[in-house]
Amino acid sequence: MAYKTFERTNVRVEDPALTIAPIRDGRIALNAAACRLLKQAGVKTVNILWDKATCGIALQAAGKHDPDAYSVAFGPSGNSASLSGKAFLRYIGWSSDLRQIVPAKWDGHQKMLEATLPSRFVGALAKKETKQVGKD
Repeated sequence: MAYKTFERTNVRVEDPALTIAPIRDGRIALNAAACRLLKQAGVKTVNILWDKATCGIALQAAGKHDPDAYSVAFGPSGNSASLSGKAFLRYIGWSSDLRQIVPAKWDGHQKMLEATLPSRFVGALAKKETKQVGKD
């Protein structure tokens, strides 16, 4: 028999990353490395921060009574987590039909996970606001 190696479509990464789902799902998922960072820092709720000029997103630790905070739902194994970001994704005009994985970096001082979203998936609303900011 002639065997062929099955090529994985999902790869395990040791660096933190976010997965942004299509808007119909509206989830922002964290890989195992990002989960470990949040757990080590004791983060259970986050604020979603947005930088229109760079398409930067950040998930920053927040108090559980913060009215703008989102709960981070950790999976049973503790190797995955996600939060509902549908309103945020709608706000930025997210338009990808497929999940997009973006590398993230941890800022331990600010308890913040930062990433840059691909600008080609960010809609007209955010781009319009970015242009207005640049004119001031």
